[in-house]
Amino acid sequence: MDQEKKRAILLHEIEHWRRSRLLPEQYCDFLSNLYREDENPSQSQSHSSTGLFTYLRTGHGIAWLLGFVIISCICLIGFYFTAFPLAMQIFSACAVTGICYGVAAVWRSSEKSMSAMLSILGSVIMLGSGVWIIQLHQGEPKFWVVVLVGLCGLVWCLVGLTLRITLLHYCGFIALLLVYAVLIGRYWPAASHVMLEGFWILHVALLVWLSWWVHRRFSRLASVCFAIGMTLVFMPEADMIVLRHQSSGDVVLYGLLKLAVVVGILFWTRKKWITWVTS
Repeated sequence: MDQEKKRAILLHEIEHWRRSRLLPEQYCDFLSNLYREDENPSQSQSHSSTGLFTYLRTGHGIAWLLGFVIISCICLIGFYFTAFPLAMQIFSACAVTGICYGVAAVWRSSEKSMSAMLSILGSVIMLGSGVWIIQLHQGEPKFWVVVLVGLCGLVWCLVGLTLRITLLHYCGFIALLLVYAVLIGRYWPAASHVMLEGFWILHVALLVWLSWWVHRRFSRLASVCFAIGMTLVFMPEADMIVLRHQSSGDVVLYGLLKLAVVVGILFWTRKKWITWVTS
């Protein structure tokens, strides 16, 4: 009790120094965090000991049993996958993906790294099993692969937003925008470089504005929108080279010029956009 009283008195003095400006504010923050970190060491120790690797090290039966069930299901489904009918294949792929996402949601608060790995594993299984099903049943790739990528992008966006996994959320947005790029290529096969700039620059402006608009309430969404907006700046050049198979000489030179302009704009406006991306 004496140590707690002393700590409370010190924290009160630090707040007094902060308000009276007797010490710099950063130094007061450092002292406050230093004393607050040592306030409940037992709670921080118990929180850090609830991860998956602690369960494995101490021989916890639930973690071992759950790992055995997940690995066994993946191996059995993968071994007999080609013998299943189409409905069973789709159900099996959705079930394994759902298990990975479900366990990732349960472990999100206790073991963030393992939760992210399971989310990525579920996403890879979803995409890979979908492509495998299309190949087994000889589906039309130009149609079904686009549908698959669109569904995966929608699921990845929802899971990444729910579990607060920025990388997965970003990949979901990119998948949806790839579908948009393919549709542009099909409906406007003879589109010029200027037309492609018009198609994509509107999305860049919309995403950057959305990043600024949501940064106070949804900081993670703001960073994702800004990253996607910066990625789409160079989508016209990627569309010309990858999807339309144009010569890369002039396109690459134009892309380098655009990169210099974008870096210059980001440099001169860094005090504004860094604030809402990192807030």
